[in-house]
Amino acid sequence: MKNNMLQHKIQFHRVGLRYTVLPVICLAAFLCAGCDVPITNNQGASGTFMESTPVIEYTVPQLFPNVLVDMTGYRVAGTKRAVVKGHKLPETFQLVDEQTKEVVYTAVLESVEYNEEQDLYSAYADFNEWNQAGSYYLECEYVGRSYVFSLEEGLYERLLGEICQELIADCQSGDASIADVNRMLLAYEWYGDAFSDGNGDKIPDILEAVADWIEVTGEQGASPGQEDSYAALLAKFSFLYQNYDRQYATECLRRASVVFEQTQGGMQKDAEFFYALTELYRATGLTTYMDQIAEYRTYFESHSNYTEEDGYLYGIMTYMNTRQAVDVELCDLLMEAVMGQGEAIGGLYQEMLHPVTARNNGTQDLLRHALELACANYVMNNYQYNYVMEEFLHYLGGRNLQSMDFYELEPEYRSQYLILLAQMVVVQGGADV
Repeated sequence: MKNNMLQHKIQFHRVGLRYTVLPVICLAAFLCAGCDVPITNNQGASGTFMESTPVIEYTVPQLFPNVLVDMTGYRVAGTKRAVVKGHKLPETFQLVDEQTKEVVYTAVLESVEYNEEQDLYSAYADFNEWNQAGSYYLECEYVGRSYVFSLEEGLYERLLGEICQELIADCQSGDASIADVNRMLLAYEWYGDAFSDGNGDKIPDILEAVADWIEVTGEQGASPGQEDSYAALLAKFSFLYQNYDRQYATECLRRASVVFEQTQGGMQKDAEFFYALTELYRATGLTTYMDQIAEYRTYFESHSNYTEEDGYLYGIMTYMNTRQAVDVELCDLLMEAVMGQGEAIGGLYQEMLHPVTARNNGTQDLLRHALELACANYVMNNYQYNYVMEEFLHYLGGRNLQSMDFYELEPEYRSQYLILLAQMVVVQGGADV
């Protein structure tokens, strides 16, 4: 009898143990696999329960690398820096060939600093001295390794070419926005040497794409409220296209004038209206446009943040670059505003782009500041500004706290990279794309 009871207890203990250990093993497996899978009661399990087993959901926190790199890549001959962060940092880092797993370069981490709020150390890994194209990753003791990235000849030419092909396709289908097309024209006007003539007809592909967009969209090119932006676009295109097809350029200018005249009933003196005035004045030289531009002077003298609006910024750049007669004092005022904005961004970029404590409002905000800096750099080329704009690209490419490649993840902002990339191509002596 005692033996039977003992055997029964042993059997019960083994059964209970089996059903106790199995869920623990499963939970450990799920956690190790990094899956966000709810763990629920196994309805098929036998046994007696005093109450139903509660449903428990286990969420595995998202993990990011502690070695932050630009996942779009680095130029072989360009600035190459990554960021290392962690509660404890080593003294050195290693650059590893992704194909052979061979350590090809080792150096000391630089600019180590501690952030008390986040209890994190951060430092820079500078591998400028390594100049061989290929696929690599960085590795550090204690903190791990980075994502794979490339060192590439013609990196910015490739990225610019990809964006251009996307925008050209959007223009041909009529899907490009007025804002996209305006950026295409602005990038071409400033850095025309960066854009190619793929079909060999001696007309840059980007201008042909805009011509296609104008034809495809027709009278529907401007939605209600966008008439001034559309008029500015047509006038800018006319000015840039006149050397390739004067007749068509003249027709576009006529359409721009008609569209603009239709908006003047309300006389809304806003940024887009100013932009249209400057483009029409540059293309025609008519004093009626010049007089209306002069009326903005009081507004500019009493406000300081107008360069934060695209219409004002684009119009200012057009006015300062026109060969028509201008108000010199107004030009000086506008140039001072543009250069002042550039200096402000140049002084704050480290705070905006710090990989651990960055203070910014996201991709659109950063690209806006980068555009403002590009405008200042166009007026007066500054080596430091070139460096800072490349830092913007590195941050958006993955050298940020989340190690996110925002360039790849947010295609809706692609056209806003045009001027940055075109400038990189031209300033750094790249080939056409």
